[in-house]
Amino acid sequence: MNPEDLIAALRDPACYPHPAEAVESIETHISWVFLAGEYAYKVKKPVDLGFLDFSTLEARRFYCEEELRLNRRTAPELYLGVVPIAAGSAGLRVGGTGEAIEYALKMRRFPQASLADSLARSGELHLGRIDAIAAAIAAFHAVIPAAPEGGAFGAPEQVVAPALANFEQIGKLDADPGDAARLERLRAWTESNGSRLREIFAARKREGFVRECHGDLHLRNIVFLKGRPVPFDCIEFNAELRWIDVMNEVAFLVMDLLEHRLQAHAWRLLNAYLEITGDYAGVRMLRYYLVYRAMVRAKIACIRAHQVENDSVPAMDAVEVADRHDGARESAAGALEASKDPQRRSGAGGAQPPICWRRPVASAASGVPG
Repeated sequence: MNPEDLIAALRDPACYPHPAEAVESIETHISWVFLAGEYAYKVKKPVDLGFLDFSTLEARRFYCEEELRLNRRTAPELYLGVVPIAAGSAGLRVGGTGEAIEYALKMRRFPQASLADSLARSGELHLGRIDAIAAAIAAFHAVIPAAPEGGAFGAPEQVVAPALANFEQIGKLDADPGDAARLERLRAWTESNGSRLREIFAARKREGFVRECHGDLHLRNIVFLKGRPVPFDCIEFNAELRWIDVMNEVAFLVMDLLEHRLQAHAWRLLNAYLEITGDYAGVRMLRYYLVYRAMVRAKIACIRAHQVENDSVPAMDAVEVADRHDGARESAAGALEASKDPQRRSGAGGAQPPICWRRPVASAASGVPG
């Protein structure tokens, strides 16, 4: 079944085994989510983007199962199961018994206003909630497994490879010559600092800081349920992007808060996490990971804009396409800003640098190569 027919069928309330007055749909660069009654159904797109491959039905089923398994680590109350989408005489049925033509991850719905991203936009992401997020991340990182010392996860070359790959992937999607010089400066900075930090990356793995993390921990992937922050929607499709340094994970949230113009919140989150974990040595990689995460966001914006321009989402118009390109450029600009020295960024009248940058980090990082 082609994607257009599948989307149309899943927007019909009759195909669900429970009451659903109307079905809303949300599209990302790799999935469709259908909001039906009390539940949400996530269907993976049949795409191969290099860093993920959902091109076969078998792969989409496997990664639905992986997504269920991994997200139950932090959000068991949201992730309910994997269900077939079956073709029958009466049409498609979610959870049906006929031949499965697709699979969906079944989740419990929650109010969109409870997302940390929504709270940030409405001014309701107060510092108490930031402290709760930091504590939840620290607790999660404390119990997840560390990468085996002899394995590839977290090796210096594996840390640098996806960071450099971002520029290659963006270059294929963004033909604007005005972006080329900025991207080249960022690529050169990433390559140079990746080499400079090589020994630190290796030491971090030896010391157990490379763990099976969430991998995509930003504000839109945290929801507050009964006052508690619940991370969800972790990376299931690429183990290399999930087995990362814990500071890489924290940097994504810091970058996201900075992009929301919430500098005090960003530094509060970072300092709270460091005070709980004592991982002050990880700060020396923070700028590298801030740039990396900003470029990941720029890449995703480019991918989504490219999909829109190629009519994969006919309902979206040229204004949204332009907005998505602007989002990619803004993220790239944020990466450039993150690559600068923090003292230069703060300036005479600017925001204070975080406490961790003002304390003598070297004393807390003794024994780690510089």
